[in-house]
Amino acid sequence: MLITEPFQGIVATSAARLGAPGYHSLVVPHPIWGRDEETLRGLARQLADTALAQLTVERTPVAS
Repeated sequence: MLITEPFQGIVATSAARLGAPGYHSLVVPHPIWGRDEETLRGLARQLADTALAQLTVERTPVAS
């Protein structure tokens, strides 16, 4: 999940309530609106390795 800085607390609280504490999210500076394309591409480059790691990490299945 890609979020801006002010929403970190909301995501953490919601994830904990839903039984997924520590839910991964990628955080970018706020606001993102109005940033030029070069800046957005730079942010994407900075986050690419972290995003890939979050998408490919093996997780232990939760018992039902």
